[in-house]
Amino acid sequence: MNKKTTALSVAISLALGAVLIAPIAQAEEQQVEKLQKMKVTGSRISRVEMEGAEPVQVLSSEYIENTGLVSLGDILNQIPAIAGTVQSTSMNNGSNGAATVNLRGLTAERTLVLVNGRRMVNGGTGADAAVDLNMIPTAMVERIEILKDGASSVYGSDAVAGVVNIITKQSYEGFEVGVKTGQTSKGDGQVTEITMLTGVASDRGNLLFSAGYTEEKKIQGSDRGFANTDLNHDGFGGSYVGGSSSTPWGYYDGQTFGPEGGNTLRPFNPETDLYNYAPDNYLKRPAERFYLSANGNYLVAENDYLGPVTASFEALYANSKSDYLLAAEPMFGAFTPGFNPISADNEYNPTGEDIVDWRRRMVETGGRNRMFESDTARIVFALDGEFANGWVWDTSFNWGKTKTVQQEDNVFMKDRVNNALGPSSNGQCLDAGGNVIPGCVPMDIFGTISQEALDYVTFTRQDTGYNQQQVIDFNVTGDVFDYEMGTIAFAAGYQTRTEKGESQPDALVVSGNASGNALSATSGTYSVDSLYGELLIPLLSDVQFAEYLEAKISARHDDYSSFGSNTSMGYSLLYQPFDDLMLRGTYSEVFKAPSISQLYGGQQESFDTLTDSSGQDTSGRDQFPVQYGSNEDLKPEQGHTASVGFVYSPSFVDNLSMTVDYWQIELEDLIDNVDPQFMLDQCEATGEYCDSITRFDNGNIRSIDARYTNLGGLKTDGIDFNVRYRYDFDELTFRANWENTYLLKYEVEQPDGTVIDYAGKFISDQIGHFAQYRSTLNLGLSQEVWAANWTARLIDSVTYQLPGVDQDQYEFNVPTVVYHDINGSYLVNDNIKLSLGINNLFDKEPPLMLDTLSANTDSTTYDVAGRFYYANVNVKF
Repeated sequence: MNKKTTALSVAISLALGAVLIAPIAQAEEQQVEKLQKMKVTGSRISRVEMEGAEPVQVLSSEYIENTGLVSLGDILNQIPAIAGTVQSTSMNNGSNGAATVNLRGLTAERTLVLVNGRRMVNGGTGADAAVDLNMIPTAMVERIEILKDGASSVYGSDAVAGVVNIITKQSYEGFEVGVKTGQTSKGDGQVTEITMLTGVASDRGNLLFSAGYTEEKKIQGSDRGFANTDLNHDGFGGSYVGGSSSTPWGYYDGQTFGPEGGNTLRPFNPETDLYNYAPDNYLKRPAERFYLSANGNYLVAENDYLGPVTASFEALYANSKSDYLLAAEPMFGAFTPGFNPISADNEYNPTGEDIVDWRRRMVETGGRNRMFESDTARIVFALDGEFANGWVWDTSFNWGKTKTVQQEDNVFMKDRVNNALGPSSNGQCLDAGGNVIPGCVPMDIFGTISQEALDYVTFTRQDTGYNQQQVIDFNVTGDVFDYEMGTIAFAAGYQTRTEKGESQPDALVVSGNASGNALSATSGTYSVDSLYGELLIPLLSDVQFAEYLEAKISARHDDYSSFGSNTSMGYSLLYQPFDDLMLRGTYSEVFKAPSISQLYGGQQESFDTLTDSSGQDTSGRDQFPVQYGSNEDLKPEQGHTASVGFVYSPSFVDNLSMTVDYWQIELEDLIDNVDPQFMLDQCEATGEYCDSITRFDNGNIRSIDARYTNLGGLKTDGIDFNVRYRYDFDELTFRANWENTYLLKYEVEQPDGTVIDYAGKFISDQIGHFAQYRSTLNLGLSQEVWAANWTARLIDSVTYQLPGVDQDQYEFNVPTVVYHDINGSYLVNDNIKLSLGINNLFDKEPPLMLDTLSANTDSTTYDVAGRFYYANVNVKF
């Protein structure tokens, strides 16, 4: 076969953002130059062609720089294929200090993140199931390849929604320094990044070293008009200013002193006495990161059998610090297990009676401020070479560990709060027998709490955790034989991987004595041994109606210590009927193994408000003990993904390419909790779940087991389409790239069998945002020494519903939002490059969304910072 370069091949190279090396097959009659083979995300087969059946989007280092962003998480979460919710610096309430990516809205745990084609250790607070992108330095990234297709048959578990493969810079000679700075138009949210890159090279190898420091400063909720007031729905389609009944002036059995002060109790008025906690929250969390990175390779040997053998290494150390700030601790004495009534004999109690329903906002602490600090170390040692027959082999050892410490001051101890609100006299706390409690200082929650009282009732909470990964693998790829239709190629390999994780809450949290929910420790490990292979078979070439046709089969068998084995198959077809058009399709079996926290996370007891449908419980209670938590009997989630599409590059228009891909994902056996009320109802109606409900001999409920289990399913599909164009004038080059995703459906089966379609909706802060259409259009104009770019990012309108509102009558609408970004660069000389940019050029505010956790909007989807100016300078020496 003598396959020529076509207009389509050029178009695909443009879509990948890389230069295409034209594939040339060997012919017996002539000698041809041997071209460099490479691997593209989605396959382990090394091949000359860059194009394949799998849809891959590539973000170049230039694209990354032009965003003006310093976090890979923020960069990736702007692409249209993102949905749902993620961890980022824009998440305050519910943050774990990490940054994640969520392809197709299937959660970050179902998106596999690789670094240079190898797994990256997970990050977060310990025993986590997703990679923390904060630990991968932006300045070291050469490009990001995003496989928007399931790939369990190639990479194993987690590659359900797709794969994000971050390719770092591998070769550089010289020394350069980069400085980036920026802030919002309101003078806050300042960003500073300083990076250094240096490298040397010789005929036998190269060495590259990089270091960097990044600081992102906070944006406070009080500094944005849309976020500085708590807004709620009124039940009739409108909104009102809300707040909390846990106020600094207190709530005491329906009475309060009121925000205007005074020393006389009066009836609590929910229209005027609620506390506005919104200004006290971060809108964007501060963050600080530091990294050291090195990699290199060296030609260590060359012989007739193994060919050239190259040794290489990658080393990374990264430190990340962040914190969240929530409004001061709200205490609800009557509704929080472990709190007692305020004693009638407390010396500050003006009523002379026990106060059962007491509520107080502990503003004296300055707010709930939790600090996160993570350290990640990763080291890779690898050998690769080429056998005498041309087969390429590689083997590697990959080790990584992330350690995290969480610390929060002024966390309250329930037993000491009870002491301080119990009987007291002359500044001393008394026990039930009238004896002085040593060290206890009575707490005046009717006025101002003294520092001495705070010192007695609070402690510094410290949680620790880690994630650890070790991977050893061996891979080989090569050509089996040539025949008239092409070259049959294969790849095969073996991998052994061990994952460990632990999350250890503070001992007072585990015991349930700390304010907030009790948590159990998580600690566990599992290992997996894998065998995998791929076979690529050209079926037709240079015949009528078939310029080229190939089929590829991939298979992987994973043997887990935690649940057993799993085998995944993958199939793809690539058909080029003529030069201008390529048709492609894939079908892949996918699976998601249960995580360490889902398997070994312990149990947490909750007292849920429930109704015993059977009527057996005659205790008169309305709250029953429910056990949530992990389950060592979990099975993996199973499913499949499929895609079919085309790449079209008309020969009559140079440098124009269009791609359209329909994709589909189906999952079953989802890992989730069953609603305990549903368990009670089904037990009575059908007998199902009765074995999860334990009763005393008299029929009263002892406990309900609502731990993780496999249940329900998910179906989603959509269309991705892209248009790329480049036109070269005499001295100018014009580029256009239009990337789009349209979500057709996102159906989730509930435990009761009902199905909810998330498409076009915002579901909740925890589940996230599922706009049907997201689009990014980039236009660029460049000359030899300067470049200018304009980007428009569109997020389609969504609807959402609220609990307690007539769902048939009231459905809230969120309008379509479009952001405009501009940037430009100028080469002062061969050594100095200047860049300037403005993100959110027109200072678009996020849309109003009621009853979210904070900021009255979806802060992980929309821009909460506002207009942002930035400048970069890069100097080479």
